[in-house]
Amino acid sequence: MRKSICIFILPNSMCFHAAVDLVIRRGLSVRLRLAIALLMAATGAAAAQEMCGDPPLAPAIPSAAEIRAKTPADAAAARHSAFADIRRWQGSLKSYRDCLNATITTDKRKAGELLRSDKAEKDKKEDVAKLDDEIAASNHAYDVSVDQEERVVNEFHAAQVAYCMRRDVDISTCPKS
Repeated sequence: MRKSICIFILPNSMCFHAAVDLVIRRGLSVRLRLAIALLMAATGAAAAQEMCGDPPLAPAIPSAAEIRAKTPADAAAARHSAFADIRRWQGSLKSYRDCLNATITTDKRKAGELLRSDKAEKDKKEDVAKLDDEIAASNHAYDVSVDQEERVVNEFHAAQVAYCMRRDVDISTCPKS
């Protein structure tokens, strides 16, 4: 006897229809159980990636040499454009990091609930270990985004210093030292 089973896969809520032979009277076939177990294991560590997506792409910042080589008007425009691009990017980074933090908080809550549950001790440890891996992956993604932001801001600072060291530009917009 064939039956159609609908499995909902979060977070996309996509429905997977499969024709399954119900070999065991009490539940699903061994093959389907194995497929579900593999699906759950594969999505474990990538949960934050799926939920939050890729980190926003950093803007291209003109180098100090490029700023020095430009005309005064072009150098001012490039500096202003780089500043505006960085501000937009930092806004996107904030949203990305907020998502990572929410994922970490949810995973920590799930781990606490699992530890208090009535599941077998072995199953608890495996599930908590998966959640700990997801938390570590989310923390790593967060740290990578902070490192990238620091590099971009340092590149902008170098371009700004090159701009402000010029004698042929309006330095009233430069930071006071």
